[in-house]
Amino acid sequence: MTAPLRVYDNRVPVYYDGGARISAFRGVPPAPGPEDWVASLSRLPAAILPAGFPPDTGVSRTDEGSLADLVAADPEGWLGPRLAAAYGGDPALLVKLLDAGVRLPVHCHPTRDFAQRHLGSLFGKTEGWIVVDAAPGAQVWLGMRDAVDRGDLSRWIEDQDTAAMIAAMNALTVAPGQVFYVPAGLPHAIGPGVFVVELQEPTSFSVLADYSAFGVDADAATLGLGWDLALSCFDLDGYADRLDALMPAARSLGPGLRSLFDADSFFRAWQVRGDVTLPVASFAVVVVTGGAGAIVAGAEPMPIARGDTLVVPASAGPLTFTGNAEAIVCLPPELP
Repeated sequence: MTAPLRVYDNRVPVYYDGGARISAFRGVPPAPGPEDWVASLSRLPAAILPAGFPPDTGVSRTDEGSLADLVAADPEGWLGPRLAAAYGGDPALLVKLLDAGVRLPVHCHPTRDFAQRHLGSLFGKTEGWIVVDAAPGAQVWLGMRDAVDRGDLSRWIEDQDTAAMIAAMNALTVAPGQVFYVPAGLPHAIGPGVFVVELQEPTSFSVLADYSAFGVDADAATLGLGWDLALSCFDLDGYADRLDALMPAARSLGPGLRSLFDADSFFRAWQVRGDVTLPVASFAVVVVTGGAGAIVAGAEPMPIARGDTLVVPASAGPLTFTGNAEAIVCLPPELP
């Protein structure tokens, strides 16, 4: 494959409500599901897969077939030789459109080290959010304001005292265009009315401090590890005086091109506006967030407009944007 492919609405069943903003963004009829996994090779784990869904739920479909099958047939063409070798044919990236219809639970994600030691995975779940739309006054919660004793968190979890958890956290009102970095371990929650493009490591690992109201039991909330071990995932340091680290400033890479995160060992997100040629040829996931134009990579120009999503193989060469489109180009981690 030497040309970009379109990928389509790929809702994945999860335990919370939402999704109206995804449908509006894509310009499709309303559909259930608050998470759309974009250009995904990741499968929803069998342990949390609802009955009746196929085992490859989560994997994106293209006009050429399953993206997982396409990449497996030509990993070097899709990923490039170094990335294909680094992670066994996995791009080490999962991109989502996430639209919270309710407040998500207070939770955190394991680090790579924890996941390798206790979950048999190369990847933890560091993530980043780019706000596409938000209802007036919509909020997210990131980290504890002041350091919290692990015994206090344990008591709040035992009592399912969500009010105490939320009261101890940094509440931030959000607006379109804001960017948030969420390192593994950081307690966080997304409030209703927040629609983001999320980049993350390709796992579904979450430790839910706040779980009973979502119909989740303690075993699932702890990834089957039990609370004694799962509690060690939480970073309970205070973040009130270092929120800047969680709200990175964009960095110019040249005219019309900005880097949105300083998290290259986990993922990269480049914001494109107008006529731009990317400086590298790479596997990429493209989310068009505004305007209209075209992309060119190894083939005829492909028209793009707000709501479109595409996957680009490394073999297509450097990607060029023309017109007045605005897009987020999501890239795998930078290899050493």
